[in-house]
Amino acid sequence: MRLQSSPPAQHGGGARLPIDLSASLNPLGPSPAALEAARRADLGRYPDPSAAPLARAAAARHGLPADTIVPVPGASWGLWLCLVAHGAPGRCCLALGPCFGEYRRNAEIAGFAYEETSSELEVALLAKPDLVVLGNPSNPGGGAIPGTRLRAVCEAHPGTLFVVDEAFAAFAPPDTSLIEGAVPPANVIVVRSLTKELGLPGLRMGYLVAAPGLASELRGILPAWPFSAPALAAAVIGCADLDHIRSGAETGRRHVQLMTTTLTRAGAEVCPSSANYLLCRAPALLEKLTDRGIEGRDCASFGLPGWVRLAAPAPLDLPAVLEAIGG
Repeated sequence: MRLQSSPPAQHGGGARLPIDLSASLNPLGPSPAALEAARRADLGRYPDPSAAPLARAAAARHGLPADTIVPVPGASWGLWLCLVAHGAPGRCCLALGPCFGEYRRNAEIAGFAYEETSSELEVALLAKPDLVVLGNPSNPGGGAIPGTRLRAVCEAHPGTLFVVDEAFAAFAPPDTSLIEGAVPPANVIVVRSLTKELGLPGLRMGYLVAAPGLASELRGILPAWPFSAPALAAAVIGCADLDHIRSGAETGRRHVQLMTTTLTRAGAEVCPSSANYLLCRAPALLEKLTDRGIEGRDCASFGLPGWVRLAAPAPLDLPAVLEAIGG
């Protein structure tokens, strides 16, 4: 199969304003332990060619066998790998929208016929797609499907491959993820992002989780040295820095709730969120925030003109953000 060229999707995170709410990261900033590990990495030696230390660290974190883990340099790279590995002309990829722009782009690169739907997952599956990709929590909406419900749905449709994007699952309620102490069903690949959890977007870090056979197939497609030495060192140490991840999640949920209350009082329509960001309809908000030195994420590229996604701000930035959105 020949891969198809596709234009880049639009993303947040490139802000130059003092406060950046366009990218949803750990509001407490970088994990000190992971940051120090990256700084101490030996750049005079090759890193492990398969990033096996991260597979062991992620397995220990989730209580899973190491052969279920496939290290990848970031969640977006992992999504690309999943779709390219299973795409072919004539196959259908269904996504629950609105959603991350890389879903469409990766599906098109892989040769899928891509369709986006706003239907409930169970209704969408009546079309019997070859592959379903969904965010849990969703992006940009922040809604989450309980893990027990999602697992049951996946098991009831063994002919469909599910790629579950859990890039923000560490910030969601504890019952969201499919991989806490249990291997995903045989027809599921879970995508995880350490970049966001550890607050280190400059280091691309993530992993896939799947049943051993499926994980082995994906691992066999990877090129050697998927991680640089600093990224691998930070990822390994970061998997054990659960205090920083959990504290960031608690802070994020608290700040999102405060922003939700403030925006609602100001007359904005705010979607319920289970993540470290929120989606709101407030057409004049972006301009107002820009005037205050705050960058938000315009959701027109998600097909939502007039809607804005705002990440949970850092504690020191919270007062300024609440003041700006409350007018």
